[in-house]
This record gives sequence, C-alpha cells and structure tokens, in this order.
Amino acid sequence: MKIQKLFREVPADIKSLEPFASWQELSPKFSTEKVNDCFLIVAHIDDADFEPLTSIFQSKEEAMGAFLTLAIEHGWEEVPESYCIYHAQEVEGKLFAGLLFNGNINIYEQTTVEQMVQTMARVHRIVVYSYEVVTYIKDIYPEIDQKVYSIAREIGKRLGKAPELEELAKIYGMEIKSLEDKLRLIEKLLENPVRTPYGEVSLPSFSYPLVECE
Repeated sequence: MKIQKLFREVPADIKSLEPFASWQELSPKFSTEKVNDCFLIVAHIDDADFEPLTSIFQSKEEAMGAFLTLAIEHGWEEVPESYCIYHAQEVEGKLFAGLLFNGNINIYEQTTVEQMVQTMARVHRIVVYSYEVVTYIKDIYPEIDQKVYSIAREIGKRLGKAPELEELAKIYGMEIKSLEDKLRLIEKLLENPVRTPYGEVSLPSFSYPLVECE
C-alpha cells in the first residue's frame, strides 16, 4: 500500500504523525519529493505488515481498510494507480457521456450513465477538462469530487485563465466533432508541456494529491 500527502514543510518525525502513531506495528518507508511550493510525502507500507494484525481483525484486508480509513481522516490518500478520462455533453436536452478507460472508449446515455459511474467508482482518479461536466452526474455520484483532476483548473492556476477545448483542438490540429474526439484530445493534454493560446505550461501529474499542502 502507498499513501501520500502534501506538506508545506517536511515534518521532523513523520512516523509520529497519524495514522502511523496509532499503528506502531507497521514499518512504513517514506520518500519525499518537492512539488511546487510543497513537499510530497509518500509512505510505502508492505502488505505483509498487516498479516500479524489478523489476531485483531478478521483479515489482512480488513486491517488495511481500517488503516486507510484513519489515514484519509488525517488528510492522506492512497496513491492513484488507476484513472479514467470523462467528458459529457447535452444534445437536444439529452445527456451523452463518454469514458476513456484502459485505452477503450465507451459512450453512455442518460439511461446507462449508472454503468459509467460503476467504472468510475473502481478507479482512483477521474480526469476531466472542465469541472462543469461533473455537475451532470454529481447527484448520482457525489463522491466524484474526491477524485476529480481538472486540466482547465490547473491551467488557470498557472496562466490566470484557461482556453476552451475548441481552442486547444485548433492548436493541436485535432477534430472534436464527437465525444470520442474530445476524450482523445483530453488524453493528449496529459502530456507536458500543454500548448495553449497563452503559451506553454507544464501541469502537475494527476496522481499528485488534489488538496493543497498544509
């Protein structure tokens, strides 16, 4: 298991922090990386460390789940190892949504969008261009906010504003007539540097924590 958190300064004794202070049986290994004005701390915990705890918990998996729950309560998150790209649009009042996952694209209508949400629930990170597409499904999947990485938001943080997807399509020489086209363009925007009408910009990896550093 790997969990991560952003800090303004590197803590003097990371293991004295929660959740590690309450789980002395574990032997986490820590790595540190400078990310903009913050420090990314990643804790690596061997799954075998949870084996001896089966005398307290019913299984190793239950022990890992309890540890992760406490970690999340203290601002840590599991390092994302899976992601999907999501985009949606309304056509004549009907919702059409697309998901790019494991290289494959699936298109969903209003009646099948819950199938898409089931896939989203299995991944650690959901990449979108603009946050506005999240509003289409937030009622049926409120947890999406904890997973969303918005490319437009990251561009805006660095350049003061973000272009429309159509403007980026012209720069990249890509057509975006269909949902499939738009998903492929968003996938392209995950490659740094991102070219915009206002200049090039390098964005942080979507695997970094979504919250600001403490």
